[in-house]
Amino acid sequence: MERCPVCNARYAGKRQCHRCKADIGMLVDIEEAANSYQELSLAAYHATDYPLMLDHARRSCSLLKTPEAVWLMACAAFLTRRFDMAMRLRNSIS
Repeated sequence: MERCPVCNARYAGKRQCHRCKADIGMLVDIEEAANSYQELSLAAYHATDYPLMLDHARRSCSLLKTPEAVWLMACAAFLTRRFDMAMRLRNSIS
């Protein structure tokens, strides 16, 4: 997160916005969980466990849909021979 979703102030790394005092802790937790699932997905790739890679990539993408998360999910879909899903995801990135 780069900015507070309430007042658009720069994110200072705290669970409460320094300007408007909005509680953004839950959003920080969601972003951290999404990043954690992305790391687990990459670990599953290195372990050549592609179904697990797809599962973790799906969880990451459902929490925070970034181009990197979608790309990782498309790669996992391709490796698990889910070509229709891989192409649909790949086309959604462009």
